[in-house]
Amino acid sequence: MKRFAVTLGMLLLAGAVEAQPAKKVAKNPPPPRTVAPAPAAGPARLGNPANPVERLRAMSPEMRERVLEKLPAQQQANLRQRLERFDKLPAAERARLNRLWETFNALPPEKQASVTRQMQAFNALPEERRKEMRPVLQRLRNMPEARRDAMLNSEAFRNRFSPAELEMLTEISQNYPLPKPQP
Repeated sequence: MKRFAVTLGMLLLAGAVEAQPAKKVAKNPPPPRTVAPAPAAGPARLGNPANPVERLRAMSPEMRERVLEKLPAQQQANLRQRLERFDKLPAAERARLNRLWETFNALPPEKQASVTRQMQAFNALPEERRKEMRPVLQRLRNMPEARRDAMLNSEAFRNRFSPAELEMLTEISQNYPLPKPQP
């Protein structure tokens, strides 16, 4: 039950579940978020692990249902459709995505926030720029730390990307490396 409360709390924070009015108001509440529509299919977007669908798909079907029941009808329909697409994926792809979620979930909250911001910034780039940067980011995420740092600090690399793009590549690759494949 505690895990459900923590997961529900994360969904509340992400704006996926309507919270009841709080008696205490936080000093700096986060801006309200909405559930984004499913991204257009294409290889250039990054899956955002802070997305409510990412959280829901890591849950058991029973827990998903309990969380979904608390949502407005339109949100329920949207999330159910996206979860259905996930469930139709091959088992290996579902396992890979769940490992990514577990890797993200193991990060400290400040790193989760940083990775989330940078992935959102990446996904906001023009499609052509994302297509160019995605393979670079994937290579960086697979590299050992010393090699990755050398590449990120090279003059050729710095001349190829804008300061904002360098920040995205650095933050995501350093704080959210790809999990090792399972045998």
